[in-house]
Amino acid sequence: MSKIVIVGEKEDILPYQSIGVEIEPVKTVADTIVVLRKVAQSPDVGMILITENMAEQCLDTITELRSRTSVAITIIPTEQGSRHTGTMDLNKEIARSVGLDIVTKE
Repeated sequence: MSKIVIVGEKEDILPYQSIGVEIEPVKTVADTIVVLRKVAQSPDVGMILITENMAEQCLDTITELRSRTSVAITIIPTEQGSRHTGTMDLNKEIARSVGLDIVTKE
């Protein structure tokens, strides 16, 4: 069975550990990129969740890993609320795959 791993600041991701999600606490952008690359290469990981505040700082790395691996990488909001980074990222991926912006219709 594939594992789910969440990457983000410790106080934002710690609650996920109680439901069986493996946590990878990070503090800096450099740490985040190193952890994302390591986790994405792990054969037993099927999904990576990354907090919005950390994902915003390394969207290029997330895009690269999505194109080079089969691991699903999903951006999730923190308790501070959503800044809609995940929604905008999902819209971009949909537009890339179907060639049309079907979410915002712009």
